[in-house]
Amino acid sequence: MQHIFRAVFFKEYVKTRVCMAGLTAASLVYMAWIWLTVHRLFLLDHPEIVWYRVMDLGQMPYAALTALPVACACIFCCFQFLPEMQDERLRISLHLPCGMAPLLLAHLFFGLAFLTLLFLLDGFLLVLTLGRHFPKEAVHTALLTAAPWFLAGLYAYLCTTYAILEPHRRAKLMGVLLGIGLAAPLLGKTEPGSLAPALPWLTLPLPFLLMGLLLPTLNFRHRRLP
Repeated sequence: MQHIFRAVFFKEYVKTRVCMAGLTAASLVYMAWIWLTVHRLFLLDHPEIVWYRVMDLGQMPYAALTALPVACACIFCCFQFLPEMQDERLRISLHLPCGMAPLLLAHLFFGLAFLTLLFLLDGFLLVLTLGRHFPKEAVHTALLTAAPWFLAGLYAYLCTTYAILEPHRRAKLMGVLLGIGLAAPLLGKTEPGSLAPALPWLTLPLPFLLMGLLLPTLNFRHRRLP
């Protein structure tokens, strides 16, 4: 199985390297904009006032980060799997003797690995942005606040993959609705850090959703050609 993962990872890297570079660059620009937004707050008001607004009133000058993980996940998923659907490339690959499950998991692990690294970069830049102006407590709260947003990005990736792989329209719609249902509560307006205690429970659907992707892949493999 190791050689399967190695071959798929290399193939996916060659196919998506431009997309990965673009998303990384876009994330850096986006985080730079958030840094400018935070820095501007301290140019307009005294630090004590900004701290009071953020730490006591619950204002989030980094709230623009909310949509970034989901957007990156959906874009990367389309770049990764839409080319595989053209000319039945993925369907041909699924008939290789290595087995359907290892082949699919190799593709998914590659995508999840890249997105995890990208989200870690965003989190690191968020720490650098806030650590320069705020005490450690505020930085820690910001990370706990942003963690569900990153988790929503992973759910968006898996559900978008489901919608792309599934050949039946109703099932595609179900994948989209499932993604909205999983991501929406994580992206909703809440008190900073309020979802932190529930994070272990919020991650529980991940492995089930990961294995559930075998169903649309099986449907795609055995569907009749038009």
